[in-house]
Amino acid sequence: MKIKFPLIIVGSQWGDEGKGKVVDLLAKQATHVVRYNGGNNAGHTVVVNSEKFPLSLLPSGVLHQKKLLLAQGVVIDPAVLIREIEFFKKRGVRVDLVIDPRVNIVMPYHKALDAATEAWKGKKATGSLHLGIGYCYEDKNNRSGVRFEDLIDPKALKEKLETFIPLKKRQIEGVFGQKTNLDIKEIYRDYVDYGRKLKRYLGDVSAIVQKALKNHQPHFAASNAATLGAKRTNVLFEGAHGTFLDGIFGTYPYTTAVYTIAGGVFPYVGIAPQKIYSMGIVKAYTTRVGNGPFPTELFDNTGEKIRAAGGEFGTVSKRPRRCGWLDLSMLRTAIRLSGFDYLSITKLDVLSGLPKLKVAVYYNVDGKKIREIPAIMNSFARCRPVYKEFKGWTEDISRVRKFSDLPKEAKAYLKFIEKELKVPIKIISVGAEREANVLL
Repeated sequence: MKIKFPLIIVGSQWGDEGKGKVVDLLAKQATHVVRYNGGNNAGHTVVVNSEKFPLSLLPSGVLHQKKLLLAQGVVIDPAVLIREIEFFKKRGVRVDLVIDPRVNIVMPYHKALDAATEAWKGKKATGSLHLGIGYCYEDKNNRSGVRFEDLIDPKALKEKLETFIPLKKRQIEGVFGQKTNLDIKEIYRDYVDYGRKLKRYLGDVSAIVQKALKNHQPHFAASNAATLGAKRTNVLFEGAHGTFLDGIFGTYPYTTAVYTIAGGVFPYVGIAPQKIYSMGIVKAYTTRVGNGPFPTELFDNTGEKIRAAGGEFGTVSKRPRRCGWLDLSMLRTAIRLSGFDYLSITKLDVLSGLPKLKVAVYYNVDGKKIREIPAIMNSFARCRPVYKEFKGWTEDISRVRKFSDLPKEAKAYLKFIEKELKVPIKIISVGAEREANVLL
């Protein structure tokens, strides 16, 4: 397997594609792993020797003890981050972390607002986890956020809390009619303590990453991992969520508050536009959490079998994910938006045992054939998928490590995807374990 760096990992569907496992795999080849968007509403799980390592803020390169960076496009719940750091330290894993001072901090009033507005929306609720992520981004964009630089400065933190909390209480109670017990003294005490614990990780991520990019090694093969020079750097950018949760180009309004496509890396990290390679992570079928249109969703026993076999329950939310067939119209759109150089197909093993598989090759909407997701969301809700059917396979493929050893039906499925999308598949995940991959 030959992959070019610097490299961005982007989910090509509605999230939960298995980005964490791919980042963990590629982190062996990286020197720096940068998380550049989202908050702790996005989770990854890496499985090593049957032990699960759930991650929601720390980049997945932590298990390889790489330089980890949280860029300004991330928002941090400090209590969650501290728990994650302590989790790995107790297991003897060194956490070499840098947090940008411009990172915004999730506050208790963000969570309260999140819950209050979802209750107000009723049946039109977005499906938020009430973690306050979107409302933290709202304050960030409205220039009224608490940043990491404030968290580690007790005086600045106190001034902001005294300004913002009375306003948030009036909004929650007066506008949404929800009771709240936000206490300035209690919040101040807790957050000063968080700042004290996290201050050691302060650093200018923008400057660090830009320097690393200047020193990068342009070509890297898995076979030459041991030859990396001390001054050479390979930067791996870890995206959160998925393409169609993008706040602009996703299935609005059932989206996140951030850019999830590859181009978001430039403003979210603070680096100059330049050539950065991108890999789209594609689950071998499609899932989504929460509300919103889903053309290939399955409502029968097949959908239930996929959910059970794939363990399709949210890493953070624990909610059952909606399951459906692979959708090539989604993937074509994701490729156009992020310009993928490579694809990684995950959870192929989950489809083992199904007698028939289907792939949506295009949509029919209002009598017209379209090959991408329409820009108008009302049109997307009317899209009806047109399928190509494939024969399934019965073999357990979790121990397969060579493409030639895959069942012929699985190879036909993968070759069709690659031919239709015109992007090379480089990684095929055939199980949850770290080593359960076919590398091409």
